[in-house]
Amino acid sequence: MEDCDESSGSQRNKEAEEETEGHIRFTDVGPHSVRLEWGDQDVAANGQQKFQIEWKNEEKDFTKTTHENHFEIKQLSPGTSYNIKVVAVEEKKSFSASVCTAIPAPENFEYVSEDATTVKLKWMPPQKMDPSLYKFQVIMYKNEEKTESVTLKSNENTILLEDLLPATEYKATINTILNNGKQSESDILIIHTKPLTPENIQIKNDATSVFLKWIDPIIDDKIPHRFRVIWRSDADAMESFTDQAEVNVLHLKPGTEYSFSVYTVVELNGTKLESTPVKITHRTNVNMESVLTDLGLQNHLKNKLSLQSVLELRKLSDEDQTAHSLRSLPWLFLRKLMMVNSSARIIKCASNRNSETTSSSYSGFYEDQKGINPLDLITALFHCADPFLQQEMALKMSMCQFSVPLLLPNCDTKECTLMLWALRDITKQFRSYSLEEDRLEENSIVLTDLPLISFVRLGKSSVSKSEFLNKLLSNNQHHHDTFSHKELENGNIPRKISNGLVEMSWYLPGGKKTIDKFKEPVAVANLRGDISAFKAQFDFLSQTSSAVFLFCDDLDSNQTFLESLQITSKLVLVCTTDGSTSGDNLTKFKPYSKILRDRNMNDFKFVDTLQKAVVDILADSTKISMEKMSKIAPDLGILVDENNTICQNAKKRADMITRDITNIPEYKTKELSLQDKLWKEISKLEKEMCRLKAKKQNIEHYKSELKSQFQKLKKKQGSSDMRETIYHFISGLSCSPDEQLYFLKWMKINLDHLTRKHLSRLDEQYREVCKNSTEDKERLRDLENEIASSSLGVQHFMRELSQLYESTHSQKNKKHTALKKLPEICAQLMLTGFPLELIDGEASNIPLTWIRDVLTALNNLTAPHNRIRVVTVLGVQSTGKSTLLNTMFGIQFAVSSGRCTRGAFMLLIGVSEEFRAELQCDYILVIDTEGLKSPELAKLANSYEHDNELATVVVGLSDITIVNIAMENATEMKDTLQIVVHAFLRMKEVGKKPCCHFVHQNTADVAVYEKTLRERKILLKQLDEMTQAAAKMEKLGKNKKFTDILEYNIDGNSWYIPGLWLGVPPMAPVSTGYSEEVRKLKDGILHILKATKVPAQNFMEFEEWIRSLWKAVQFENFIFSFRNSLVAEAYSKLCVEFNTWEWAFKKHMIGWYTKSETKITNMSVISVQSRNTLNIDRVVADLKHEVTNELDKEEERFLGKIEQYFESEDENVHLVENYKEEFLNSAKCLRRETETDLRNKMENAVLIQKGIEKVEVIRQNQRDTMKEKVLNLISACRNTKNNLSDSQLNEEFEKMWDDIVMQFSLTALPSCDLGKETYRFLHSNLETKGGAVREMLINVTSLDQCGTGNFYATTVKMNIFKKLRNSLLPAQRDKKHKLIQLTCERIINESKVLISSKTSAKSDYSSDIQELLCFIDKKLENCKDPQISPEIEASLKIHICGIAARSFQKMHDDYIQRTDPLTSLERFKEQWLADFKDLYYQRDQCQKKAETCAMQCFAPAVMEYIQKRLGPDIVDEMLTGKTAVDFGTRTFFQFSLLKQLLQDEDFKNIFEFVANYEKFVTEWISEKIIEHFSKEDAFLTLEMKHLNTIVSQLKTAIESAKSMTNNSCNFVTNVFTCLDEELVTPIDNLNATLALNSSDPAEFADCLKPSIDKMHQALADQLRGESDIRAKITKLSENRPQEVLFSRVFGCGKNCPFCCAPCEAGGKEHTEHFASVHRPQGIGNNYWVQTNKLIPDICSSQVASECTFCCEDTGHQWHPYKEYRQIYPDWRIQPDTSIEATDFWKYIFAKYNTKFAKRYNFKPADVPRDWYNITVQQANKCLDDTFLLNSHKNNDDG
Repeated sequence: MEDCDESSGSQRNKEAEEETEGHIRFTDVGPHSVRLEWGDQDVAANGQQKFQIEWKNEEKDFTKTTHENHFEIKQLSPGTSYNIKVVAVEEKKSFSASVCTAIPAPENFEYVSEDATTVKLKWMPPQKMDPSLYKFQVIMYKNEEKTESVTLKSNENTILLEDLLPATEYKATINTILNNGKQSESDILIIHTKPLTPENIQIKNDATSVFLKWIDPIIDDKIPHRFRVIWRSDADAMESFTDQAEVNVLHLKPGTEYSFSVYTVVELNGTKLESTPVKITHRTNVNMESVLTDLGLQNHLKNKLSLQSVLELRKLSDEDQTAHSLRSLPWLFLRKLMMVNSSARIIKCASNRNSETTSSSYSGFYEDQKGINPLDLITALFHCADPFLQQEMALKMSMCQFSVPLLLPNCDTKECTLMLWALRDITKQFRSYSLEEDRLEENSIVLTDLPLISFVRLGKSSVSKSEFLNKLLSNNQHHHDTFSHKELENGNIPRKISNGLVEMSWYLPGGKKTIDKFKEPVAVANLRGDISAFKAQFDFLSQTSSAVFLFCDDLDSNQTFLESLQITSKLVLVCTTDGSTSGDNLTKFKPYSKILRDRNMNDFKFVDTLQKAVVDILADSTKISMEKMSKIAPDLGILVDENNTICQNAKKRADMITRDITNIPEYKTKELSLQDKLWKEISKLEKEMCRLKAKKQNIEHYKSELKSQFQKLKKKQGSSDMRETIYHFISGLSCSPDEQLYFLKWMKINLDHLTRKHLSRLDEQYREVCKNSTEDKERLRDLENEIASSSLGVQHFMRELSQLYESTHSQKNKKHTALKKLPEICAQLMLTGFPLELIDGEASNIPLTWIRDVLTALNNLTAPHNRIRVVTVLGVQSTGKSTLLNTMFGIQFAVSSGRCTRGAFMLLIGVSEEFRAELQCDYILVIDTEGLKSPELAKLANSYEHDNELATVVVGLSDITIVNIAMENATEMKDTLQIVVHAFLRMKEVGKKPCCHFVHQNTADVAVYEKTLRERKILLKQLDEMTQAAAKMEKLGKNKKFTDILEYNIDGNSWYIPGLWLGVPPMAPVSTGYSEEVRKLKDGILHILKATKVPAQNFMEFEEWIRSLWKAVQFENFIFSFRNSLVAEAYSKLCVEFNTWEWAFKKHMIGWYTKSETKITNMSVISVQSRNTLNIDRVVADLKHEVTNELDKEEERFLGKIEQYFESEDENVHLVENYKEEFLNSAKCLRRETETDLRNKMENAVLIQKGIEKVEVIRQNQRDTMKEKVLNLISACRNTKNNLSDSQLNEEFEKMWDDIVMQFSLTALPSCDLGKETYRFLHSNLETKGGAVREMLINVTSLDQCGTGNFYATTVKMNIFKKLRNSLLPAQRDKKHKLIQLTCERIINESKVLISSKTSAKSDYSSDIQELLCFIDKKLENCKDPQISPEIEASLKIHICGIAARSFQKMHDDYIQRTDPLTSLERFKEQWLADFKDLYYQRDQCQKKAETCAMQCFAPAVMEYIQKRLGPDIVDEMLTGKTAVDFGTRTFFQFSLLKQLLQDEDFKNIFEFVANYEKFVTEWISEKIIEHFSKEDAFLTLEMKHLNTIVSQLKTAIESAKSMTNNSCNFVTNVFTCLDEELVTPIDNLNATLALNSSDPAEFADCLKPSIDKMHQALADQLRGESDIRAKITKLSENRPQEVLFSRVFGCGKNCPFCCAPCEAGGKEHTEHFASVHRPQGIGNNYWVQTNKLIPDICSSQVASECTFCCEDTGHQWHPYKEYRQIYPDWRIQPDTSIEATDFWKYIFAKYNTKFAKRYNFKPADVPRDWYNITVQQANKCLDDTFLLNSHKNNDDG
């Protein structure tokens, strides 16, 4: 054993491996063992031989014995040499060899890049080696140059290498070095240092994006690098790469914390290196949209929630109390708020308790909290509400004693808005100690000057500012949370969008010293958030407040900020201090006062201190109204919600009306005179005319006298001029919907303010008079009357309008045209929740005409969703009826003390779409009534009668009547209940059985329901007694019980509701118990409506109920009936748009087909030219698939245009909503027709090409043979000794040509006899029809002779009995025969159209006769009446087949002649001869052939290209140029036609227009086209456009084809192939021209370019030379413009069945036909049977009359005109006798009456005399008036 070096060891091993047979071989050499074998490798040891192995290890000798020929020696030392000897014992042979064990290298050599310049190397030491025997050596290389070498002890396994270069590749080696210096093999490791890390990262963020910027650490521009950015949130992770040192990260979630990592990335030798990341964590801002998305309100930030949408009745669910998700929270809050429920802010979300069930419902900012801060919800809703919903929300919040938004922040724009408009509806009452004790002050809160105390926070505060504010404002007896705070439900959830919100509330004293905390009213503002973040809000509060209470705990940190404040108001500093802080450090900042709260001050003491501070400030405070605040806000950058143009314009309108009102009674008498004495006298007279109660002896004279008086009064009423006030009021109502609502609101605000001021003054006077000991009764009476008439509201102006409308209508006064739109305006207002007066309480009358027209308009606006249920309330005055309805439905009936309802008002509430089916109606109509037993009316003798009338009407109108009782004891209600019982009893007699609910208000006891059981039974007993008494009075004695006349349940129909207020007003909120009980009542009512089986009425039925009830009340007769009214619809300009889209669709598909047809046409050429048969069917299948896709795409675009039109805000769209489906169907029908047409065209094109392909093969063979013969002849001629002359060449060519013609004469296409084939098919079709038919077929000798004349529906041989029978019944015979004749003529004409379509194609005949016979059979099968006999059927088919046989034979013969190969060959004989001579004489053909090719190959193809594309361009020009109006719609087209007829005054044209409309229109269109394109070279311009286009493409194709071929013929073919969708390849011309062309393709291409230019010029000259436009248009074989335009204006082709006026309905798939103007019926060949005279009457008059008509369609039976739709259900003729024939048709019919009669073989009509007086000018004007009004309107729109 000895040490060895690596080289020697390896050498010996090598020698050992090379040993021959029998020597030792080492198979594995390791550091601690070796494997060896010996002997023959291929022979295994036999197990009998014995071997002895000897070696020495560490001075010890070892010997081992084995019977195998291999052995492993273990426990050796690394790097040591061993001599090994193997002795074969039996053979006594030995082998020896030496081996050196390996030195092991370190294992798991790896590195970790610590940073850009430091690397840590790690490894594992060799196993089983004595550490004292070795050490390690590490060497670093850069670019193969050693940079560092380190030797380390064996017990070290890491090394830190520093000061390396960033982003650099190094090579590290490590090896083991023994103590003797021997080394192991090196382990190599490639190292990449990291790039430098980005520096100085900065961040700017938004709600959904973050902008990151950093310093690029690599300043060397030559080092390519970029940056990797990774951002992570809890939910996901994303990354991006950028080359710049900045990135904008988008699509982040708002309010979410993200971790951002930025890496420098360098690519080094294919390896991407990343630096250590620089990290930053940031939370994105919150934006409005994200919060709204969580709440499901995102769509309402722009499309605001309206009040009517919130008040809409929705399906009852358990979400009415607890929300299941965040999305339902806004609606839960709004529903509660609208019902003035003081628990509305306690918004519980079920996800608080069961997050699993709603985890998928939402995810966002509130996912952790599973809720939302109430302030965020309120802020979101105010942002999403329209101005009128904002007002209602603020009003209801104020009633609940919630704080309301004063400054509303927008977290997106960082702006805030002063909510002046939102708070304008809030009116407050209070008693101030500065006023007299018994004087109450009531005013709008925005107009009231009050001191404002503001509370704000700086930094963090340990006390809840809002919580202490609530304690400050609450009375000792009752605490109320005016301001939301963290201790409330969800109040602890962090605010997201409400920071910066300034809320406002008020403390209003009630005049009770023991309760009131402050003697004066005071406004309190509360800023949410830190003032340092909301400077604008703080500045506003500091300028408007009397004092600002600033809460701040950390005075030291905020001292600089405090000293920077510029506060004009008194500043009170409030802070909580610990023992070490006394507040003395505020040396530089001097507040007005400071309140320090230490640990010893409890809440009560702290609130008391605050109260004293406020009282102190109020003693010397400045007052300011919110209206004055709005002047300060804009200077501070604060928006004011009222400062928009619409609101201010509306305010100006309202101010113009109300500014001059000083004395309300005088104003009403002067400006609103129609509702005063005159209206009351008319009302009184109307009743007297019905009742005739005056005791007059001569009743008829009395009736006449009353009638005369009534007419005088109505005339006087109708003669009144419209006051300027009313004119301004109508103007306000007629403006835009938004401005209209603003205007009405401003009117209400102004009038309420005036009324309050006026009543306040009168009340003061009344008190003064009462104080006087000598009471002036007359003065009191005057004051009472003045107070009674001092109410002035919007309802008075609306009442004046109703009277003005009534008077104008009754007198048929046309001077007030502005009034016509009033009913619709009022109906629209009702749909927005505006109440309409039903019964005028002052005159006790109903303006029936006004109500009828408003309800009619309402019905029209809502149809078909116009079903209503009616809920009414009855009760004694001032018992809270209006408040009950307002709370129940969230509506706005006028309520306040002393402002009681007079008469009855009705208001609409919508029902949500999903609830309509369940509730069985679309709207709830709520009627609020005047209180019964009114003190004002009690003194009148007829007060009981007045109440009775009112109760009868409203009960009769209602489905559910609520009887409101304001006390638990019902005995005092006896008189009222008696009135109600009378009303119910009368309703029962007319078949109506309403449902009644009794509501007992002000029942505070918790056990009231149980305690009042006895009272309820007493009430029912009293009701029974009243029923019996009422039955006797009404003489209806069979009714014994109250339950006999209506549905009443003693338990289910009685409700007990506590008092409205919780506490003592004005600081008391609405009682939650009141709201909850009212909600239960509402649910009960809805439950009854759902269960009822009585169908809901529509508005017109409701109007009929009103009319009938009121008439019954006036006559005191309560039996009445109903009549339904009809509503009408209008048509709009949709047709113009539809026609534009239709043409765009058609034009696109025409262009597609033109290219596809060209492609198909070129296929046979390509197939024959390439000798490679193409599968034309497969190509066509691909084209059919392509056309389907193209049609799908265009149809989708077409339908999208229609949908988009109907979704647009165009003013007329709503009028054509009913036609939407028709136009959609028309578009779909057009798509189907186009697809069928294109498929048929493609199939025809394929048939043609398949035939041409067969012929083309023959032609190609002929050409190939011809070419071969010519070349052989040239060769033969050149081999002659002498040159041949031209004549000799001609002679030789003629011999050759005759031989070829002789050879090809037998290859002509075979001709068929189609007459015989047609007869064969006809015989097969008719052979089963019987003997008579077979006999008829035998007699047909030749079909060529059949069908040449007119067809008569008679058989060749008629049975004698049939003759006899028919002779006995001539009338029936003539009638039936005429019908059969007409049917046969129709089938013949339709068959001719089919035959024409088949023969128009340039293809060969292909079994078309079978299709024709099937077509005839189908037509006959559809003909049920009259029945056609087999003989007539056979005669008809023979006639049609004769026509078909001749047409198909001509088609076949033309095809044979057109495609005969020999004829084609003969056509180019001269060309072959010329080429033959050129080749013989070896002339240069290049230029000549290029010119010939251009003129004979390209020129025809170019001209065909132009022809195909002219049609659509002509149509485009006609639709967009000067003639566009004529073809805009069918109506405009009619105008142009009729105008032309009037100018020509040619009866022949007029009759053609009437009798042959289609033919006349087509010719007229053609003339229009010719006339238009004959001017200013218009036609030539189109031709030149297409010529220039295709020549340009042709030149490009020549360049492209240069390098594609090696001969000239293929070169030109390739040019055509490049344009295979544009040009049809003229294969005959091409082959004849270039078959013998031997020119070089490149040279030929160069010659072809100038030849193309010459061709371009020649064709341009040719087109300029052809000036006959008519001939040019006639030549157009495809896409003929006159036919396209005809199909556009022709429409469905139906004519009025009476006067033949063409249908003008848009699209083809309309369900009803109509015409704008009908003609005298005589023009349509209608006559009086009795006189045989033409009828001058007009359809639209006849269908409204009692006349009858008789024609074939009625079976010659008389039928009423009124029921014309039974005969013609598809026609809609407006039945209005006011519609007369136009002057145009009157003029025409009067002038040509005799000629029409002569043509129709009848007597002239009896034309009215005045028709003969109509002039041409009048007829012309009539056309202008009838048609051009709409035309101009549409032109203006466009």
